[in-house]
Amino acid sequence: MENTVAIDVSNVSKIFARGTAQEVKALDDVSVAIFQNEFFTLLGPSGCGKTTLLRLIAGFEHPTFGSIQLDGAEISSLAPYDRPVNTVFQNYALFPHMTVAENIGFGLEMQGRSKTEVETTVSEMLGLVRMETLRDRHIDQISGGQQQRVALARALAPRPKVLLLDEPLSALDLKLRKEMQVELKRLQHETGITFVFVTHDQEEALTMSDRVAVMNNGKILQVDHPHEIYNRPNDRFVADFIGDTNFIRARIIDKDSTRMHLDIGGEKSIQLPTPSDLSANREITLAIRPEQARICGAEDTPIFEGKLAETIYIGTDTHYQIDIGTDSPFVIRVQNASGEVPPLTQGDRVAISIDSAVIQVLRD
Repeated sequence: MENTVAIDVSNVSKIFARGTAQEVKALDDVSVAIFQNEFFTLLGPSGCGKTTLLRLIAGFEHPTFGSIQLDGAEISSLAPYDRPVNTVFQNYALFPHMTVAENIGFGLEMQGRSKTEVETTVSEMLGLVRMETLRDRHIDQISGGQQQRVALARALAPRPKVLLLDEPLSALDLKLRKEMQVELKRLQHETGITFVFVTHDQEEALTMSDRVAVMNNGKILQVDHPHEIYNRPNDRFVADFIGDTNFIRARIIDKDSTRMHLDIGGEKSIQLPTPSDLSANREITLAIRPEQARICGAEDTPIFEGKLAETIYIGTDTHYQIDIGTDSPFVIRVQNASGEVPPLTQGDRVAISIDSAVIQVLRD
């Protein structure tokens, strides 16, 4: 079944201080479709434009060019309170003099909802975020994670069509942040509301999202499911920003439909599905995730060889840094499933095996 578009961002640019010496293009001709009942994440480094795009959808900013539609209706010129959209901010913006229940019901009261409807909805929201027993506590009497749940319940109470979340987990400690990632995904599934989440944290994006848009310099570089973003990045920046990656510069000596003969500081022949637009003498970059390479056993065919430069034990994994003659050491990540680290010492010669199917070819 075809997905129904909830938010359609079309050729949107946002220029601050336009026409002055301080002009900044925060968004540069951005287009993206976000589906109904989707957990959609805008991911990228600080200053990439992700929060600006969120604010444009919320109505706190207006596009310089382009259009934004919600359920097929243009909303670019509407005020925030005229949009069926709610936002959860980084600082939660809760009222300290009110109880948990009063904070959740405040927006409904401002909309003129009846007392009965407010009470019923507040009870539903308390159940949704699992805080029924804390309804009469004041905000300064609950933890940071509980405050986060109150902020979510308050934003969900009016039943918006879209919930926007601007790095709402950034103030939480690591353990609590991981717990809230699971909670957010549960809330999205249970409510069926479209969530648009902004973060610079790659793990958050991969953990929670149905789809991810990776942004940089005001542009969207790739939109896809988390496993595709991770395993098949279409851009050097995407491959580098998401997780850890080994990059190897190479030059194509010759190729046919299935095999490329590469110069990687010495000729290597690697069988890869080769894009049709790549030609001989073309410079490319190979991207290989550390967990997708392995130290050769007797049955393996080596692709690279080098000298073990460093072994880093981090509990669940061991990272081997191997000097193969490239600019940076080649890193192999081995899971310590057996509880034992292979007996390798610094300076040992190491052969590296890689399944050619996992090697990504990035155009330079």
